[in-house]
Amino acid sequence: MIGEPVLEVRNLKTHLMVKAGPLPVVDDVSFSVSAGETLGIVGESGCGKSMTALSIMRVLPRPIGRIVGGEILLRGEDLVSKSEAEMTAIRGSRLGMILQDPHTSLNPLHTVGNQVIEALRINDRRGAGGSLPARAVAMLKKVNVADAERRVHAYPHQMSGGMKQRVVGAIAISGAPDVIIADEPTTALDVTIQLQYLQLLQEIQAETGMAMIFITHDLGIVANLCHRLIVMYAGRIVEEGTVRDVFKAPSHPYTEALLNSVPAVNRKVDRLYAIDGQPPKLTQTRVGCSFAPRCPYADDTCRSLAPSPSPGLSGSGDHRASCWKQERGA
Repeated sequence: MIGEPVLEVRNLKTHLMVKAGPLPVVDDVSFSVSAGETLGIVGESGCGKSMTALSIMRVLPRPIGRIVGGEILLRGEDLVSKSEAEMTAIRGSRLGMILQDPHTSLNPLHTVGNQVIEALRINDRRGAGGSLPARAVAMLKKVNVADAERRVHAYPHQMSGGMKQRVVGAIAISGAPDVIIADEPTTALDVTIQLQYLQLLQEIQAETGMAMIFITHDLGIVANLCHRLIVMYAGRIVEEGTVRDVFKAPSHPYTEALLNSVPAVNRKVDRLYAIDGQPPKLTQTRVGCSFAPRCPYADDTCRSLAPSPSPGLSGSGDHRASCWKQERGA
């Protein structure tokens, strides 16, 4: 059951400060996610998905990453104004993150049990009692790690990729956070393990009521896991709405192109669809719609003026797309 908004991002702007000047990697991004809800974020590599997540967690690359505008409200508290010491207390206990690669997320010099215990010790804001080793075993069981009593003594290299990703998940939820950010957590897993891991996340969400932001390239995962969807391109949100509305009536040419890029198993084609061109470089001057150089519908207006969000083709009030074609009703 979906509850009240837990996390609200308002007009977030994040820049990378380099010698050539500030590079906008997150450009005026706004969205919210509620308790019990899963929000999907999709887009090609370099479109700002992970930088948005790192901005929320306040773990941008130092010293060049900087939030230059906007608010990140966690239950009404603005994380942008928090000190590093305050953010250290919030990470893990109120905000959790599952990173893309479990092979680099875990310390190879420590057992997985010790790493779960460390997270439990740091993130224990609710004062749960009991032995930390016993609670570590319980956490591994919670994420369906087989033979948890023995696995708790294993080192990361002694576990499969799927098992390591489950351990990373156990660490992320150890503090019972309000929001979990999952940044492409299934990329390194085979299809069968992917399905099991996604079902596990859904079970944990149903049990805890946590909000989840799921970043992925896989639109199939979005269709089965997420309630709402935002599509990012060149650091901006170009379309947002419920998964049903966006999939049924894609209203931005970029979203349409992403959906067309998914191979259809029920028909034979001579050539798979691909989006021509590449996303713009961060150093490029932004004039007009960022997708215009790759868009088959672009005209002079698209190339000179940036569009504002307008109602999507589904007719739903929650469905919006930033496209001149939409605004003209074409």
